[in-house]
Amino acid sequence: MDPNSLSSSQRQALDQLQVITNGGDAEVAISVLDSVSWDVQRAADIIFDQNPSAPLSISRPSETTTTHVENFDIDDSEQGLLGNEPGARGFRRTNLYPSSPLLIVARPLRFILAILAFPFHILRTLFRLLRIPLPQLPLTLSGLTLYYPERWVRSLEEETGAICLSRVRSRSGDGASTGVGPSSSSLTSRPAKQGEAAADDCDGILPDFFVGSYEEFARTCAKETDARIGCVILVSEEHDDVPEFKRSTLTDPTFVRLMQDNNFLVWGGDIRDRDAWSASQKLQATTYPFVAFVALQPRRSPSSRAGTTQATLTILSRHQGPSIPAASAPTSAKTLVSHLNDQLLPRVQPFLTRIRAQAVERENLKALESAQREHERAIRAEQDRAFAESQRKDKDRIEARIAEDRRVAEEARRREEAERIEREEAERLQKEKEQWETKRMIWRRWGRRTLLPREPRPTLAEPARGKTIRIGVRMPDGRRGVRFFGEGDSLTAVYAFVDTLFIPDGKEFSSDSDPAVPPEGAPSGEEGLVKAMYDAGRVGEDWWGFKLVLSYPRRDIIWETGKRIADVEGLKAGGQLVIEMVDVGAKAKAKGKAKDIGESKAGQQDEDDGYVTEESD
Repeated sequence: MDPNSLSSSQRQALDQLQVITNGGDAEVAISVLDSVSWDVQRAADIIFDQNPSAPLSISRPSETTTTHVENFDIDDSEQGLLGNEPGARGFRRTNLYPSSPLLIVARPLRFILAILAFPFHILRTLFRLLRIPLPQLPLTLSGLTLYYPERWVRSLEEETGAICLSRVRSRSGDGASTGVGPSSSSLTSRPAKQGEAAADDCDGILPDFFVGSYEEFARTCAKETDARIGCVILVSEEHDDVPEFKRSTLTDPTFVRLMQDNNFLVWGGDIRDRDAWSASQKLQATTYPFVAFVALQPRRSPSSRAGTTQATLTILSRHQGPSIPAASAPTSAKTLVSHLNDQLLPRVQPFLTRIRAQAVERENLKALESAQREHERAIRAEQDRAFAESQRKDKDRIEARIAEDRRVAEEARRREEAERIEREEAERLQKEKEQWETKRMIWRRWGRRTLLPREPRPTLAEPARGKTIRIGVRMPDGRRGVRFFGEGDSLTAVYAFVDTLFIPDGKEFSSDSDPAVPPEGAPSGEEGLVKAMYDAGRVGEDWWGFKLVLSYPRRDIIWETGKRIADVEGLKAGGQLVIEMVDVGAKAKAKGKAKDIGESKAGQQDEDDGYVTEESD
C-alpha cells in the first residue's frame, strides 16, 4: 500500500507504531497495521512477539467502586505476582510523544535512530537464535537515559508540581537518595535543570518510586533478607478520578512519610504501558486509581506441617476508586493511612521482622557451610599435594620424623630430669626445714629455761638489774605478749622471750621438761647461743627467723650479743614491739643462686686460653 494514499487516522497510527518500534520499514508497519484493522496495540503485540488480544477495557467513573481490603488468603501461586500469567489481556504502549509537534520533531530523528538501532536488531536476532536472554535496553532521547518508570514519575512530577522525597532531601542537604532498585536511577539524584522548580518551591512530595520492572519490584519485595511491604500504584489517564488522586493522595505528606518511615517499596505506572498493564492483571485491578499492598506472608496450606512456615508474596489489600471525599473515599490518603496504621502494619511487620532475621541466619549458615566446604576442599587439595610430594621425599620425611621424635624424647627426658631435680630439691629443703625447726625448738626451750630471766619482783630490790621496764609484743597472728625486764637485762633475753612465744602449747612442750644444758654440747649461757649461730651459718635474724621493730616511732631493734636493754635507743623506758617474720629459706635460695652464677662466671674465665685476639682488643 502506498503511504501517500493513507488517511489521516491511518497516518497517525503508522507514526505511533514507528515511534514505539524506534522506526523501521514503513511498508512492513503498514502491512502489520492493515492485518489488525489499524489497531496500534495489536500491531505492537505482533512486532514484539506477543499474541494479539482483546483491547483494554477501562472501568468508567460511573461504576460503583468500593474499598476491597483482602485478608491474607491470596498468594502468588494464584495471582502470578512473580510470573507471567497465561491469557493475560493486551496492553497499550505509552506514547512517548503524545502531541503532534513532538511527532514532527521525532520524524527527523526516526531515520537516525533506525540506523543506530540496526546493529542492536542483528544482535537481538542472534541472541534469540542462541536462546541467550537479552537485557532490556533503555530508550535514549537527547542524551538522557529514560526507563519507563522514570518517564512516568517525571511526568507525575510535572503534573502535580511535587518532587520525590529523596530529591527534597538531596536538595536540602539532608542526605543522598534512598531510592532502591536493581539499577541506579538518575531520577532521584539528578540535579535540577534550568526552569525546574526548587525543592522549596514545589507543591508537595511524592514517594520514592522503585526504578525497574514490576517483576523486579516483586522479586525485591520477596527477598527474605530484606523483606519489605510493597505498594503498587496503577492509574489510567482515561479515568476522571486519576488527576485528583495524583494531586491529593500521592502528594499527601502523612501518607508519604508513613511509607518512607516503614521502608515501603513503591512502584507505579499507567496501564497504557505493557508492564503496568501486566501488573494490573496479576493484581486483579478493575477500576482506577488502584492501590495494592503486597508483602511476604506464610502460605496457608492444609498440607503444611505445624511449625513450618513457607513465606510467599501475598496481596495484603486492594484499594480502588475515587480519592474524594477525603474522609471515606477508598483511595484517599486518610483512608489509606488509617488502614496502614490500624490493620496492615500491626499484622505484617512482626512477620517480616521474623523472616528477615531467619533469612539472615540462613545466609550466615550458608556462608559458614560454604566456608567450611571451601576449607575442606583446600585441605583435600593440600593433602593431595602433600601425598604427591611424599612419594618423592619419603626417605627425607621419615628421617626428619625420626629426628623430631628423638628431639621430642630428649626434651621430654630433660624436662622430666629437671622436674625430678626440682622435686628432690624441694624435698631436701623441706627436710632441712623440718630438721631446722626441730633444732630451733630445742634451742627455744633451752633459751626459755636458761636465757630468759625471771621477771623483777616489786617487793624485792634488785639493784643489779636496774629499773623495771615493761615490754609488749604483738605477734604476726595478732596475739600479744607482755613481760617485765630490768634495764640491765640483755637484749638477747628480749629475743629469747619472743622466741618462746613460738613454742606450741601442750604437755609435751611444758617448761618443766625444757633442757637444762645447751644442745649439741655447746657452752652454757649466751656464749653457747652465739657459737651455735656461727656453727649453723645463721647469725642474727637468720637464726631467730624474725626481727623486732619498735612500733612508734618505727625503728628496727637489731640483735647484738652482749648488748643491754638500757643501751637500746627507744627501748630504755619499755615500749610496744612488732614481730616481722624473715623468710630464711628464700634468702638461702637466693644466696645459692648467686653462688651458682659466680661459679659459672668463674668457669668461663678458666676456659680463657690467655691468648690475645683482635676481637678482644
